[in-house]
Amino acid sequence: MRVDVLVLSLCCIVSSSLLFAQKYIPKKITFSGYTAGSQAELLAASSLKPGDAVGQAEINAAAQHLLDTGLFSDVRFAFDGSELSFSLKAADGALPVSYSNFAWWDAKTLTASLEGRVPLFHGTVVPESGLQTQVIDALTALLAEKGVQATVSAAKIEPGPGISAGVGFHIDTPAVQIGEVKLTGLSPEWVEPIGAIQKAATGQPFDDATQATLDVALRNVYHRQGYLDEAMTGFAYGPPEFAGSKVTVPVRATVEQGPQYRLASLKLSGDVLMSPEEFAKRAKIHAGDVANEDFLRQTLAGVAGPCRAKGYLRANIKAIPSFDRTQRTVNYDISVVPGDVYHMGKLEIVNLSDDKKALVLQNWTMHQGDVFDATYASGFLNKNAKTLHALDGWSASYKQYEHEDTHIVDMVVTFQAGGLLR
Repeated sequence: MRVDVLVLSLCCIVSSSLLFAQKYIPKKITFSGYTAGSQAELLAASSLKPGDAVGQAEINAAAQHLLDTGLFSDVRFAFDGSELSFSLKAADGALPVSYSNFAWWDAKTLTASLEGRVPLFHGTVVPESGLQTQVIDALTALLAEKGVQATVSAAKIEPGPGISAGVGFHIDTPAVQIGEVKLTGLSPEWVEPIGAIQKAATGQPFDDATQATLDVALRNVYHRQGYLDEAMTGFAYGPPEFAGSKVTVPVRATVEQGPQYRLASLKLSGDVLMSPEEFAKRAKIHAGDVANEDFLRQTLAGVAGPCRAKGYLRANIKAIPSFDRTQRTVNYDISVVPGDVYHMGKLEIVNLSDDKKALVLQNWTMHQGDVFDATYASGFLNKNAKTLHALDGWSASYKQYEHEDTHIVDMVVTFQAGGLLR
Protein backbone atom coordinates (compact mmCIF):
# COMPACT_ATOMS: atom_id res chain seq x y z
CA MET A 1 0.00 0.00 0.00
CA ARG A 2 1.50 3.40 -1.07
CA VAL A 3 0.37 6.48 0.82
CA ASP A 4 1.36 10.03 -0.28
CA VAL A 5 1.23 12.97 2.12
CA LEU A 6 1.85 16.67 1.33
CA VAL A 7 3.23 18.95 4.03
CA LEU A 8 2.78 22.66 3.22
CA SER A 9 4.60 25.50 4.88
CA LEU A 10 1.42 26.19 6.85
CA CYS A 11 1.89 22.76 8.35
CA CYS A 12 -1.33 21.30 7.01
CA ILE A 13 -1.03 17.51 7.23
CA VAL A 14 -3.30 15.14 5.29
CA SER A 15 -3.45 12.06 7.44
CA SER A 16 -4.36 8.55 6.45
CA SER A 17 -5.64 5.84 8.75
CA LEU A 18 -3.81 3.28 6.62
CA LEU A 19 -0.50 4.91 7.50
CA PHE A 20 -1.12 6.31 10.93
CA ALA A 21 -3.37 3.81 12.60
CA GLN A 22 -0.21 2.22 13.94
CA LYS A 23 3.52 2.67 13.78
CA TYR A 24 5.73 1.24 11.06
CA ILE A 25 9.46 0.66 10.81
CA PRO A 26 10.89 2.03 7.56
CA LYS A 27 13.97 0.11 6.51
CA LYS A 28 15.14 3.01 4.38
CA ILE A 29 14.60 6.79 4.45
CA THR A 30 15.46 8.79 1.32
CA PHE A 31 15.23 12.40 0.11
CA SER A 32 14.97 13.85 -3.40
CA GLY A 33 14.65 17.28 -4.98
CA TYR A 34 17.41 19.00 -3.01
CA THR A 35 21.05 18.71 -4.06
CA ALA A 36 22.63 21.33 -1.77
CA GLY A 37 22.65 18.88 1.14
CA SER A 38 23.66 15.24 1.43
CA GLN A 39 21.30 12.40 2.32
CA ALA A 40 23.02 12.17 5.70
CA GLU A 41 22.45 15.88 6.39
CA LEU A 42 18.80 15.72 5.37
CA LEU A 43 18.30 12.68 7.57
CA ALA A 44 19.94 14.46 10.51
CA ALA A 45 17.82 17.57 9.90
CA SER A 46 14.65 15.45 9.93
CA SER A 47 15.62 13.78 13.25
CA LEU A 48 14.52 10.41 11.83
CA LYS A 49 16.54 7.18 11.94
CA PRO A 50 16.05 4.09 9.75
CA GLY A 51 14.81 1.20 11.83
CA ASP A 52 12.96 3.37 14.35
CA ALA A 53 9.19 3.01 14.57
CA VAL A 54 7.34 5.99 13.08
CA GLY A 55 3.75 7.09 13.01
CA GLN A 56 1.82 10.29 12.45
CA ALA A 57 3.53 12.30 15.19
CA GLU A 58 7.06 11.34 14.17
CA ILE A 59 6.59 12.01 10.45
CA ASN A 60 4.75 15.26 11.10
CA ALA A 61 7.63 16.35 13.33
CA ALA A 62 10.23 15.32 10.74
CA ALA A 63 8.46 17.29 8.00
CA GLN A 64 8.19 20.29 10.30
CA HIS A 65 11.91 20.11 11.16
CA LEU A 66 12.71 20.32 7.45
CA LEU A 67 10.30 23.18 6.85
CA ASP A 68 11.62 25.08 9.86
CA THR A 69 15.07 25.31 8.29
CA GLY A 70 13.57 27.80 5.82
CA LEU A 71 15.24 25.93 2.97
CA PHE A 72 12.05 24.28 1.67
CA SER A 73 8.73 25.63 0.46
CA ASP A 74 7.00 22.25 0.79
CA VAL A 75 7.70 18.65 1.70
CA ARG A 76 6.05 15.58 0.18
CA PHE A 77 6.55 12.09 1.51
CA ALA A 78 5.46 8.58 0.65
CA PHE A 79 5.66 5.26 2.47
CA ASP A 80 5.38 1.94 0.64
CA GLY A 81 5.65 -0.31 3.66
CA SER A 82 9.43 -0.48 3.50
CA GLU A 83 10.86 2.84 2.30
CA LEU A 84 9.88 6.28 3.60
CA SER A 85 10.74 8.77 0.83
CA PHE A 86 10.63 12.55 1.03
CA SER A 87 10.30 14.82 -2.02
CA LEU A 88 11.52 18.33 -1.28
CA LYS A 89 11.08 21.67 -3.03
CA ALA A 90 13.77 24.26 -2.35
CA ALA A 91 12.65 27.69 -1.15
CA ASP A 92 14.09 31.03 -2.21
CA GLY A 93 15.61 33.60 0.10
CA ALA A 94 18.80 32.00 1.44
CA LEU A 95 21.52 34.64 1.99
CA PRO A 96 25.27 34.37 2.65
CA VAL A 97 26.36 34.77 6.25
CA SER A 98 29.08 36.87 7.82
CA TYR A 99 30.57 36.98 11.32
CA SER A 100 31.41 40.38 12.75
CA ASN A 101 33.38 39.83 15.97
CA PHE A 102 34.24 36.15 16.35
CA ALA A 103 37.94 36.81 16.81
CA TRP A 104 38.90 33.19 17.52
CA TRP A 105 38.34 32.12 13.92
CA ASP A 106 38.52 33.47 10.40
CA ALA A 107 35.31 33.24 8.37
CA LYS A 108 36.37 30.16 6.39
CA THR A 109 37.36 28.19 9.49
CA LEU A 110 34.23 29.20 11.37
CA THR A 111 31.93 28.19 8.51
CA ALA A 112 33.67 24.81 8.30
CA SER A 113 33.18 24.27 12.04
CA LEU A 114 29.51 25.16 11.79
CA GLU A 115 29.01 22.83 8.83
CA GLY A 116 30.13 19.99 11.05
CA ARG A 117 27.57 20.89 13.69
CA VAL A 118 24.52 22.17 11.81
CA PRO A 119 23.01 19.87 9.18
CA LEU A 120 22.29 21.64 5.85
CA PHE A 121 24.35 24.71 6.74
CA HIS A 122 26.82 25.62 4.00
CA GLY A 123 27.40 29.34 4.51
CA THR A 124 23.85 30.56 3.79
CA VAL A 125 20.65 30.82 5.81
CA VAL A 126 17.15 32.15 5.29
CA PRO A 127 16.66 35.14 7.64
CA GLU A 128 14.58 34.44 10.76
CA SER A 129 14.57 30.70 10.00
CA GLY A 130 15.13 27.67 12.15
CA LEU A 131 18.49 27.15 10.44
CA GLN A 132 19.53 30.64 11.54
CA THR A 133 18.59 29.73 15.11
CA GLN A 134 20.60 26.51 14.87
CA VAL A 135 23.64 28.47 13.72
CA ILE A 136 23.24 30.84 16.67
CA ASP A 137 23.08 27.86 19.03
CA ALA A 138 26.17 26.31 17.42
CA LEU A 139 28.12 29.57 17.68
CA THR A 140 27.12 29.86 21.32
CA ALA A 141 28.36 26.32 21.93
CA LEU A 142 31.67 27.00 20.15
CA LEU A 143 32.23 30.04 22.33
CA ALA A 144 31.40 28.05 25.45
CA GLU A 145 34.16 25.64 24.49
CA LYS A 146 36.50 28.64 24.58
CA GLY A 147 35.28 29.41 28.10
CA VAL A 148 33.08 32.31 26.99
CA GLN A 149 29.41 32.31 27.98
CA ALA A 150 28.05 34.51 25.21
CA THR A 151 24.84 35.89 23.79
CA VAL A 152 24.82 35.68 20.00
CA SER A 153 22.38 37.40 17.65
CA ALA A 154 21.77 37.59 13.92
CA ALA A 155 20.42 40.37 11.72
CA LYS A 156 19.63 40.72 8.06
CA ILE A 157 22.04 42.96 6.15
CA GLU A 158 20.23 45.17 3.69
CA PRO A 159 21.95 45.76 0.35
CA GLY A 160 23.43 49.16 -0.42
CA PRO A 161 26.34 50.80 -2.26
CA GLY A 162 29.17 48.30 -1.99
CA ILE A 163 27.14 46.12 0.40
CA SER A 164 25.52 42.81 -0.53
CA ALA A 165 22.47 41.38 1.18
CA GLY A 166 23.26 38.81 3.84
CA VAL A 167 22.78 37.67 7.42
CA GLY A 168 25.33 38.87 9.98
CA PHE A 169 26.07 37.03 13.21
CA HIS A 170 27.34 39.01 16.18
CA ILE A 171 28.42 38.45 19.79
CA ASP A 172 26.29 40.81 21.87
CA THR A 173 27.75 39.86 25.25
CA PRO A 174 30.39 39.87 26.48
CA ALA A 175 31.75 42.98 24.77
CA VAL A 176 34.50 42.18 22.24
CA GLN A 177 36.98 45.05 22.16
CA ILE A 178 40.28 45.95 20.55
CA GLY A 179 43.15 45.33 22.95
CA GLU A 180 46.72 46.51 22.51
CA VAL A 181 47.40 47.96 19.05
CA LYS A 182 51.01 47.40 18.00
CA LEU A 183 52.18 49.18 14.83
CA THR A 184 55.72 48.65 13.65
CA GLY A 185 57.78 50.37 10.96
CA LEU A 186 57.22 53.90 12.33
CA SER A 187 59.93 56.50 11.83
CA PRO A 188 60.65 58.55 14.99
CA GLU A 189 58.63 61.62 13.95
CA TRP A 190 55.50 59.49 13.57
CA VAL A 191 55.65 57.71 16.93
CA GLU A 192 53.61 60.39 18.70
CA PRO A 193 50.81 61.04 16.14
CA ILE A 194 50.39 57.34 15.36
CA GLY A 195 50.56 56.59 19.08
CA ALA A 196 47.42 58.70 19.43
CA ILE A 197 45.66 56.47 16.88
CA GLN A 198 46.76 53.35 18.76
CA LYS A 199 45.48 54.76 22.04
CA ALA A 200 42.17 55.83 20.52
CA ALA A 201 41.61 52.40 18.95
CA THR A 202 42.22 50.48 22.17
CA GLY A 203 38.91 49.66 23.83
CA GLN A 204 36.84 50.25 20.72
CA PRO A 205 34.52 47.45 19.50
CA PHE A 206 36.35 44.75 17.58
CA ASP A 207 34.56 43.57 14.45
CA ASP A 208 35.10 42.69 10.81
CA ALA A 209 35.63 46.38 10.00
CA THR A 210 38.53 46.85 12.45
CA GLN A 211 41.23 46.47 9.81
CA ALA A 212 39.57 48.90 7.40
CA THR A 213 38.90 51.44 10.17
CA LEU A 214 42.52 51.38 11.33
CA ASP A 215 43.72 51.63 7.73
CA VAL A 216 41.58 54.73 7.13
CA ALA A 217 42.80 56.38 10.35
CA LEU A 218 46.42 55.88 9.33
CA ARG A 219 45.81 57.01 5.76
CA ASN A 220 44.13 60.20 6.95
CA VAL A 221 47.17 61.14 9.05
CA TYR A 222 49.84 60.25 6.49
CA HIS A 223 47.98 61.60 3.45
CA ARG A 224 47.49 64.91 5.24
CA GLN A 225 51.27 65.25 5.15
CA GLY A 226 51.68 64.11 1.55
CA TYR A 227 52.76 60.52 2.22
CA LEU A 228 50.44 59.19 -0.46
CA ASP A 229 52.08 55.76 -0.82
CA GLU A 230 51.59 54.88 2.84
CA ALA A 231 50.23 51.36 3.33
CA MET A 232 49.33 49.15 6.26
CA THR A 233 50.53 45.58 5.74
CA GLY A 234 50.61 42.36 7.73
CA PHE A 235 47.45 43.09 9.67
CA ALA A 236 46.75 40.32 12.16
CA TYR A 237 45.25 39.86 15.58
CA GLY A 238 46.41 37.73 18.44
CA PRO A 239 44.53 35.26 20.67
CA PRO A 240 41.50 36.89 22.29
CA GLU A 241 41.74 37.33 26.05
CA PHE A 242 38.59 36.87 28.15
CA ALA A 243 38.61 38.62 31.50
CA GLY A 244 35.73 39.86 33.57
CA SER A 245 32.93 41.06 31.36
CA LYS A 246 34.83 41.63 28.14
CA VAL A 247 37.01 40.02 25.50
CA THR A 248 40.04 41.95 24.29
CA VAL A 249 41.75 41.26 20.96
CA PRO A 250 45.35 42.45 20.45
CA VAL A 251 46.04 43.83 16.98
CA ARG A 252 49.30 44.25 15.08
CA ALA A 253 50.35 45.58 11.69
CA THR A 254 53.29 47.16 9.86
CA VAL A 255 53.22 50.70 8.47
CA GLU A 256 55.09 51.34 5.22
CA GLN A 257 55.49 55.10 5.06
CA GLY A 258 56.85 55.80 1.58
CA PRO A 259 58.03 59.22 0.31
CA GLN A 260 56.43 62.63 0.80
CA TYR A 261 54.87 64.17 -2.32
CA ARG A 262 54.33 67.77 -3.33
CA LEU A 263 51.73 69.09 -5.74
CA ALA A 264 52.94 69.71 -9.29
CA SER A 265 49.65 70.94 -10.79
CA LEU A 266 45.87 70.90 -10.75
CA LYS A 267 44.09 70.58 -14.10
CA LEU A 268 40.34 71.22 -14.26
CA SER A 269 38.23 69.85 -17.13
CA GLY A 270 34.63 69.10 -18.02
CA ASP A 271 31.52 71.22 -17.49
CA VAL A 272 33.08 73.56 -14.97
CA LEU A 273 30.86 76.32 -13.63
CA MET A 274 33.69 78.70 -12.73
CA SER A 275 36.50 80.51 -14.48
CA PRO A 276 40.13 79.41 -14.14
CA GLU A 277 40.77 82.55 -12.11
CA GLU A 278 37.92 81.76 -9.72
CA PHE A 279 39.12 78.17 -9.39
CA ALA A 280 42.64 79.32 -8.58
CA LYS A 281 41.22 81.67 -5.94
CA ARG A 282 39.05 78.96 -4.36
CA ALA A 283 41.70 76.23 -4.43
CA LYS A 284 43.10 75.33 -1.01
CA ILE A 285 46.25 73.77 -2.41
CA HIS A 286 48.73 75.08 -5.00
CA ALA A 287 51.77 73.94 -6.94
CA GLY A 288 54.73 73.37 -4.66
CA ASP A 289 52.62 72.69 -1.57
CA VAL A 290 52.77 69.42 0.31
CA ALA A 291 50.14 67.17 -1.30
CA ASN A 292 47.70 67.45 1.56
CA GLU A 293 44.58 65.40 0.74
CA ASP A 294 42.46 67.37 3.21
CA PHE A 295 43.15 70.51 1.18
CA LEU A 296 42.45 68.60 -2.02
CA ARG A 297 39.04 67.52 -0.70
CA GLN A 298 38.27 71.11 0.30
CA THR A 299 39.22 72.19 -3.21
CA LEU A 300 36.86 69.62 -4.73
CA ALA A 301 34.11 70.87 -2.42
CA GLY A 302 34.71 74.33 -3.80
CA VAL A 303 34.23 72.97 -7.31
CA ALA A 304 31.04 71.20 -6.22
CA GLY A 305 29.50 74.34 -4.68
CA PRO A 306 28.50 76.09 -7.94
CA CYS A 307 27.20 72.77 -9.31
CA ARG A 308 24.94 72.27 -6.30
CA ALA A 309 23.75 75.86 -6.52
CA LYS A 310 22.69 75.22 -10.12
CA GLY A 311 20.71 72.07 -9.32
CA TYR A 312 23.40 69.53 -10.20
CA LEU A 313 23.02 67.53 -7.00
CA ARG A 314 24.68 64.44 -8.44
CA ALA A 315 27.66 66.16 -10.03
CA ASN A 316 30.48 63.64 -10.40
CA ILE A 317 33.75 65.33 -9.48
CA LYS A 318 36.92 63.25 -9.52
CA ALA A 319 40.58 63.97 -8.95
CA ILE A 320 42.79 61.45 -10.76
CA PRO A 321 46.42 61.49 -9.57
CA SER A 322 49.48 60.90 -11.73
CA PHE A 323 52.74 60.46 -9.85
CA ASP A 324 56.30 61.35 -10.71
CA ARG A 325 58.03 59.15 -8.18
CA THR A 326 61.46 60.34 -9.22
CA GLN A 327 60.63 63.96 -8.49
CA ARG A 328 58.17 62.96 -5.74
CA THR A 329 55.40 65.10 -7.19
CA VAL A 330 51.77 64.47 -8.07
CA ASN A 331 49.48 66.01 -10.68
CA TYR A 332 45.70 65.91 -10.26
CA ASP A 333 43.32 65.93 -13.22
CA ILE A 334 39.99 67.15 -11.85
CA SER A 335 37.01 66.29 -14.04
CA VAL A 336 33.43 67.51 -13.63
CA VAL A 337 30.35 65.74 -14.99
CA PRO A 338 27.30 67.68 -13.72
CA GLY A 339 24.60 65.09 -14.42
CA ASP A 340 20.86 65.86 -14.25
CA VAL A 341 19.36 69.11 -13.02
CA TYR A 342 17.07 68.89 -9.98
CA HIS A 343 14.10 71.22 -9.41
CA MET A 344 12.28 72.50 -6.38
CA GLY A 345 9.23 70.50 -5.33
CA LYS A 346 7.00 70.99 -2.32
CA LEU A 347 7.96 73.16 0.64
CA GLU A 348 6.62 72.29 4.09
CA ILE A 349 6.99 74.68 7.04
CA VAL A 350 6.74 73.00 10.45
CA ASN A 351 6.20 74.38 13.96
CA LEU A 352 5.21 77.97 13.11
CA SER A 353 1.94 79.83 13.57
CA ASP A 354 0.06 80.75 10.41
CA ASP A 355 1.20 84.38 10.47
CA LYS A 356 4.87 83.46 10.90
CA LYS A 357 4.55 80.76 8.25
CA ALA A 358 3.09 83.30 5.83
CA LEU A 359 6.05 85.59 6.54
CA VAL A 360 8.52 82.83 5.72
CA LEU A 361 6.72 81.96 2.48
CA GLN A 362 6.66 85.61 1.50
CA ASN A 363 10.46 85.76 1.71
CA TRP A 364 11.20 82.29 0.35
CA THR A 365 12.06 82.92 -3.31
CA MET A 366 12.88 79.38 -4.51
CA HIS A 367 9.49 78.26 -5.81
CA GLN A 368 8.13 74.98 -7.09
CA GLY A 369 9.60 74.20 -10.50
CA ASP A 370 12.65 76.42 -10.03
CA VAL A 371 16.13 74.96 -10.39
CA PHE A 372 16.98 73.64 -6.94
CA ASP A 373 19.74 75.57 -5.20
CA ALA A 374 21.21 73.26 -2.54
CA THR A 375 22.94 76.23 -0.89
CA TYR A 376 19.79 78.33 -0.53
CA ALA A 377 18.24 76.99 2.68
CA SER A 378 21.35 77.16 4.85
CA GLY A 379 21.63 80.94 4.41
CA PHE A 380 17.92 81.77 4.32
CA LEU A 381 17.44 83.12 7.86
CA ASN A 382 20.64 85.16 7.95
CA LYS A 383 20.06 86.57 4.49
CA ASN A 384 16.54 87.67 5.37
CA ALA A 385 17.16 88.67 8.98
CA LYS A 386 15.97 92.26 8.41
CA THR A 387 12.56 91.26 7.11
CA LEU A 388 12.07 88.34 9.51
CA HIS A 389 12.15 90.20 12.84
CA ALA A 390 9.13 88.19 13.94
CA LEU A 391 11.44 85.17 13.98
CA ASP A 392 14.11 86.75 16.18
CA GLY A 393 15.24 84.07 18.61
CA TRP A 394 14.20 81.23 16.30
CA SER A 395 16.34 78.75 14.43
CA ALA A 396 15.54 76.20 11.76
CA SER A 397 16.69 72.83 10.48
CA TYR A 398 16.25 71.61 6.92
CA LYS A 399 15.64 68.23 5.37
CA GLN A 400 15.54 67.65 1.65
CA TYR A 401 14.01 64.62 0.00
CA GLU A 402 15.53 63.98 -3.39
CA HIS A 403 13.50 61.91 -5.85
CA GLU A 404 15.88 60.12 -8.20
CA ASP A 405 13.17 59.27 -10.73
CA THR A 406 11.68 62.75 -11.17
CA HIS A 407 14.70 64.87 -10.17
CA ILE A 408 12.45 66.80 -7.78
CA VAL A 409 13.49 67.90 -4.30
CA ASP A 410 10.86 68.32 -1.57
CA MET A 411 11.90 70.30 1.49
CA VAL A 412 10.77 70.30 5.11
CA VAL A 413 11.85 73.30 7.20
CA THR A 414 11.36 72.82 10.94
CA PHE A 415 11.54 75.88 13.17
CA GLN A 416 12.29 75.89 16.89
CA ALA A 417 12.56 78.62 19.49
CA GLY A 418 16.14 79.24 20.53
CA GLY A 419 19.25 77.71 19.10
CA LEU A 420 21.67 79.18 16.62
CA LEU A 421 20.33 81.20 13.73
CA ARG A 422 20.91 79.03 10.66
